[in-house]
Amino acid sequence: MKLLTALLSCLLSLLGCDPRPSTTSITRASDGGVDTIFSKTTLVDGVATFECFASRSGGCRYRLYEERCDAMPAGAQAGCRRVVLDEFELQVGKRRRVQGLPDGFRHCVAAGDATDACRG
Repeated sequence: MKLLTALLSCLLSLLGCDPRPSTTSITRASDGGVDTIFSKTTLVDGVATFECFASRSGGCRYRLYEERCDAMPAGAQAGCRRVVLDEFELQVGKRRRVQGLPDGFRHCVAAGDATDACRG
């Protein structure tokens, strides 16, 4: 009976596993207990999903970018720049899936009326 219980436990534990690795990023800020921005980004199998849950302006503004650094001789300071890959705005309650982003892409999200937060 103990062997049957152990086998059944192992089988059930296998059914609950998700072999796909993922990365989740939450951006949330509030002022006086009210969310000014609340967003979730999930990356699974090379597909990024962006979700806007709350924004004081009614929308979340996203900027997707990549840092590109020029190779420099030893001792010299590398020159890096942001290359914008995509920009879009989602209304509260909406989501967007994006495929084909390069490994190591980065993102910034801000309330639609605070897009300067994603400059730089």
